[in-house]
Amino acid sequence: MKVTFDELKRYVNDVWKAAGASDADSEVMADIFTETTKRGVGHHDIHNFPSRIDRVESGMINPTPKITKIATFGAMESWDGDHGTGEVLNRFIMQRAIDLAETHGIAMVTVRNSNHYLCSAPFVEQAAKQGYIGFIMAKAGTAMGMPGMKGTIIGQSPIGYAFPTDSKWPVMMDICLAYIAGEPLMIRAKNHESIPAHWGADKDGNPTTSAEAVVNGGVKFPIGEHKGFGLALLEELLTGVLSSGAILDDGEEDPIYKGTSHTAIAIKADALMDMETYKKRSHELIERLKNRSDKVRIPGDRSWEKTREYNAAGYLELDDDFVTLLNTYAERYHVDPLHV
Repeated sequence: MKVTFDELKRYVNDVWKAAGASDADSEVMADIFTETTKRGVGHHDIHNFPSRIDRVESGMINPTPKITKIATFGAMESWDGDHGTGEVLNRFIMQRAIDLAETHGIAMVTVRNSNHYLCSAPFVEQAAKQGYIGFIMAKAGTAMGMPGMKGTIIGQSPIGYAFPTDSKWPVMMDICLAYIAGEPLMIRAKNHESIPAHWGADKDGNPTTSAEAVVNGGVKFPIGEHKGFGLALLEELLTGVLSSGAILDDGEEDPIYKGTSHTAIAIKADALMDMETYKKRSHELIERLKNRSDKVRIPGDRSWEKTREYNAAGYLELDDDFVTLLNTYAERYHVDPLHV
């Protein structure tokens, strides 16, 4: 079914507001879910919206969080997110980091008691569009193991960055430190697809090429083994520890896990030189990289290509069954259904 992006945005706004959220927070949710869907990734987009409503109903997400400051020191702050949705909380902490970096040149802001933030892209793009180099990272439950060990050990540590150049579209990286994120892995498992053996192990700790075996009791491995593991450990420090939130597996025995923390870092791109000089130098970086090989793909290129295509078309196509699912929430919350 063809759904316009304006209609998709209206739907998310209406349902989130009907679930109890403020006008401002509903606009944030609508903007993030709509714009992220335009990346064309096929996951970590509008397909995650039903899970947000389900988590409101289960008590995991508080649609009306009271975000409170815990501590501050110069260009650093920590906040308690009151179990709000990750999208709203990360929009908030990234803007706080940007505002602090305007004065200090660089800033870091962290939040505890958060939830899944969808993906890194909308928040680092938020920074780049305002002339800042943005980083964001996430701490959630343990999801990765290591070769030769059984079970999960550490989180898969989503992380992203973006920086502005002289182009309309920033350079942007949005990844996790596992070889594959949870949702695309589940899609592969559902389709009985194989994966490289170094991506993960089965429930007995044996490397496997079966996506199903990894999903059903197995474990994902970090990129570069000890290298990815070491970076994931650093992320745990910068999120869980510095946010005064849950550390590693703390709280995982709770049926409704409350251990998600996030950290945003912003660097003022024109702090050490004027913006025109910065843009020329960042542009030169990208051009020199492209000149090294005609096969180089700059991080974010594919996302911006799909965004331009979707903006030109004005709509996307959604599976009939998924539209039906979305409209069950519209009916439950007494808002207009998603029109196709």
